[in-house]
Amino acid sequence: MFIIYLILIVFVLIAATYDAATQKIPNWTSLLIVALGVGWNFSSAEGLGARDSGFGLLAGLLLMLPSYIFGGMGAGDVKLMAAIGAVVGIKQALDVVFYSYMAMFVMALLFIVVKGDLLKLLRRLRTLIYGLFSGVLAYQKPDPSDAASYRMPLAPAIALATCYVLYPALCNSGFMADLCHY
Repeated sequence: MFIIYLILIVFVLIAATYDAATQKIPNWTSLLIVALGVGWNFSSAEGLGARDSGFGLLAGLLLMLPSYIFGGMGAGDVKLMAAIGAVVGIKQALDVVFYSYMAMFVMALLFIVVKGDLLKLLRRLRTLIYGLFSGVLAYQKPDPSDAASYRMPLAPAIALATCYVLYPALCNSGFMADLCHY
């Protein structure tokens, strides 16, 4: 598993680099990851099996799809997460999705703070909460100049989450024993 996870991390880092530079994730990275995951899990004795690989792919896809539908992320992010699920299986795919959303939230909040738009965000949030309690939907779109309206590359957060989730498995493989003192 060490080599497969290492190859996965390399391709996810390539996708994150592309996304950070161009705000696009090339389809070939996701396709190669899917081929790697399904091929490995189907044919290897150490693999998870085709069923778990397929469920991991579906979990990554279905858990990220609502964010795409509502405009929170691009299709490349959804495809990348589905591809990761095909390699790691459903249990770890759920972990990667969870930690990806956490990393995305922290990155977005840091970006808004650095841009100096935190007070604008809090005012809009206050209006939304007051509206919910009064029974009136009072959502205010951010101004185009606000940091909250900027589209961030999300593959770096997905890459960070993938590395975090796979770290224990890589440490337990024996190849990285000297680097893993936790």
